[in-house]
Order: sequence, then C-alpha cells, then structure tokens
Amino acid sequence: MAGLPKLLRGKRRALTALLIGTGVGSAAAAGATALLMMMLIDPGTQNTAIVVIGLAVAAVAVGGLRAVERVLAEKLGQDYIHEIRTGLVKAALGAERGPSVGITIARVTNDLASVRNWVSQGISPLIVGIPLVLGATAFVWALSPALAAAVALPLALLAGVLAFLARPAYSRARTLRRRRGRLAAHLADTVAAATTIKAASGQAREMRRITALSSTVAEAAVHRARIAGCIRGTAAAAAATGVAATAATGIWQGIDTATIIAAMTVLGIIATPVTDMGRAVEYHQNFRAARRILAPALAADTVELDPAPPAEQRARTPSSDPGQLKITGITPRRCCPTEPLNAQAGERIELNADSPDEATAVFETIIGLRLLTTTQVLINGVDLHTTDPSRRRQLVGYAVAGATLERGTIARAVRYRRPDLSPDHGTAALEHVGLTEIIAQLPDGQFTRLTRGGEPLTTSARAKLVLARATLGSPALLLINRLDQDLDENGRARLNALITDYPGTVITYSTRPDTKPVTNRTWRVTCPIPH
Repeated sequence: MAGLPKLLRGKRRALTALLIGTGVGSAAAAGATALLMMMLIDPGTQNTAIVVIGLAVAAVAVGGLRAVERVLAEKLGQDYIHEIRTGLVKAALGAERGPSVGITIARVTNDLASVRNWVSQGISPLIVGIPLVLGATAFVWALSPALAAAVALPLALLAGVLAFLARPAYSRARTLRRRRGRLAAHLADTVAAATTIKAASGQAREMRRITALSSTVAEAAVHRARIAGCIRGTAAAAAATGVAATAATGIWQGIDTATIIAAMTVLGIIATPVTDMGRAVEYHQNFRAARRILAPALAADTVELDPAPPAEQRARTPSSDPGQLKITGITPRRCCPTEPLNAQAGERIELNADSPDEATAVFETIIGLRLLTTTQVLINGVDLHTTDPSRRRQLVGYAVAGATLERGTIARAVRYRRPDLSPDHGTAALEHVGLTEIIAQLPDGQFTRLTRGGEPLTTSARAKLVLARATLGSPALLLINRLDQDLDENGRARLNALITDYPGTVITYSTRPDTKPVTNRTWRVTCPIPH
C-alpha cells in the first residue's frame, strides 16, 4: 500500500493474527465435518448419536468462526481507515490551500469506502481463505489425490480468469471514481453559490448540469458493475464446478461413496470463502483507484513559500524591551523585502498593501501559516515562528473578514484559541464585543451549536465572535484583516473603541476608507514603483 499507512502496525497485527487463526480453525472444522460425515455413512458406525452431535458442534464451529471473521475484518478495516481519515483532515488543515469541500467529501466517503472494502472484505477473506482452502485441499489430498486435483483445477482456472479481469476492473473503477469526484465538487460549489444562482435565475441551468453529471456517474457505475458481475459469477461458477468435478472424478476413479461425500462436504464449506476471495479482486481494483488519490493527499503538508530552516538555525537574540514587536524579512510578492517594523505595546498600525491578497499574505506570514526563511517575528523577546503552538496562540490573535467558524457551541468557539481560559473569560470577551444580547435571544444561549460556518449568527455577529476570540486573553499582538466590512455600525464602533484602548500592539488592514479603524502610524508592505 505505497503512500498509505502500513497495514500491519499496532493492534492491526493482532487482528491479522486472529484472522489467520480463524482460517486455520475453519480448515480444521471442515476436516472434522468431512470425517464425521464419513463415519455417519459407514454402516459399521455404532455411536451414531455421538457422530450427529459432533456434526452439530462442527457446524456451529464453522458458523461461529465465520461470524468472528466478519467482526475481526470490520475492526481491521475501521482501524485502518480511521488512521487515513485523520491523516486526510490533518493534511487539509495543514495545506496552504486545501481541496474543495466536494473533493474532501469524496475522499472521506467514496475513496475511504473503497479502502475499507479492500481491507475488510478483500484482504481479510484472503487472510482467512488461503489457509482454509490450503487446509481443505490438503485434507482432500489425504483422502484421494485424484479428488484433490478435481478441487484444485477449478480454483486454478478461477485465478487465471480473475487475473485477466483485473485490468478492465481497475480502469472502470478509476473512471467511476473520477466522475463521482467531479459530481461531488460540482454539487458543493453549486450549493455554496445558491444565492447568486437564484439571483440570476439559473436554477434550471444548474439542474441540467447536475443531471448530466449524475447520468455520467450512473453510466460509469453500470459499466463497472458488468465487470464486477463477471468476477463474482466466475467465483461462484468455480465453486460449483469444483463440486461437479469432484463427483465426476470420484465416479470415474471408482472411489467409494463415503470419500466422495466427504470431499464434497469440504467443498460446500469452502464455497462461500472462495466466492469472497473472488470479490477481493473487484475490491482491490477499486482500492487501487482510490489509492492514486489518497496517497498524494496524505503526503500534502503546509505549503511553504521557501523551505523553513531548522529551529536551532532560526534562533535569534531576543529583544530586551518588554512589549516590543519586531518584524523583519517579509516579502509578500517576492519582488522586494518589506521594510522592518518596530513597535511598542499600545501602538495602532495601519498595514499599507496593494491588495487584500497581499495583506492576507503578510498576516499569514506573521502568524506562521506561510513560512519564509528570511522572516522573523519577535514579540516580547519570543520568536513567534520557533515557539510552541500553545505559546504562539497566547501571543497573537487574528481576526479576518469572512472567517468560517467550525462546528460546535458558541462557548467553545470564543475560547477556541485559548481553551486553557475559563468560561467566564469567554463570557467577558463576548460582552466586550457586544454579543451578549444577541446570544441571549438564541434558544440555547452560549450553548447554541454553530453549523454551516456560523449559522444561526448573522454576518456581523460572526465577525464579532471572531473578534472576541482574537482578543480573548489580551494577546500582545492583535491582527485585524478587513473585519470592518463584515461588521454593522454598532460592531464598527465597538471595534474602534477596542483598538483605541487595546494594551498590546494592533495591526489593521481595511479596504474601506470610510470605516477603517483609527491608527497612529502606517506600515508599508507594497513594492515601490521604480522611477
């Protein structure tokens, strides 16, 4: 499983060992059933009742082991995809620009379902089925080599046919996966743009596009089902052929009836596992198609504009002035270095940038979302880019317009940056930005759950909540990025009052001259125009 986590790791090793034991136990139960059948048919058997009880016990053992196998297989598959799922989320959160919502949903549903099916319904049946089939074949060989050959020949033909069908199964699985991903991404984008679509009366057009994409998915699914049907049909035919070949060989070779029935009993027990092993080929091709997408996604990490040096190489001499901020080495567009910034606590600084994207790049570089080898941010003598995350979130708060809030209660959201602080601190922060009355009108107050990026709060209320989170604990550096454009008049007044009285250093950026917060100096980050 190149590019994906190792399967045989941690408790999955024990689960695999238990599955192997299940296969060996099933082989033993099959052999015992066959021997008991021979004894039951033998006219010389005296304790028939004991034999029948033995057959019942063997049947229960076969069924019990089958049930245990299913549980172990599911545990193995779920544990494996849990590791991949958390890896995907970690990679998406760490990437500078993550995949679309639709693509992420496709990965954690369709692609992970393919991985789970392969592990729990592909690998697991193979782990159990191989020792079962080998053990059963060995038992039949002990009874009669001719019957063993009759059992092995259909299985060998099955392996050849499945190998032939594997390539088209993989191709069709890839096609279906691509079309599902395209549909999921289009659906997510369409729902996100619902307001603008309705404003332009484009519902009918979008529905036609969705219908067309959905039809291509259905067509690809049916196309793949044809190959899947051939794979499953071949496996079922191999099991049935084995029974017929065993009976014909036994009659042809003049083998006694008891031996033939014993061999056919073994074949009846292994028929279902053989069918499951045939399906493993189908699941493997679906897995291969999903792996091509999951492996690079898991390898994705935070995108850096330049490779960041080791922390020990970034160590600097800390500032001796408490409350001092020093920022050097920021190059938002790589065309020229930004002038250094030296500021004291209580200063209110306006960021002068050519565009919102450039301003956002500067802010994200300051807080460490974008790393440059030349950048250094010292707050109260602490290098923001080399200190641990818990210390970093104590030193800096960032409030940006259009922020999407994570799912959870309002009480959790306001303390998200500082979960170490008490709920009373969160309540005070909400009151400071003017959210107390708004939250009091909600049915569950601060325990109202936020969904879809911040509903049921309005845009202005969400911006106030973002501001409350950023200012919680009074970090030494407060960054405000276009927040005034999301706030109502009351919210902008609160923002200006907060910035005016803020004890730490504040850096703001706004695209609206009529609502921008009051500042006392400017920090220019644009590249000068050559004369």
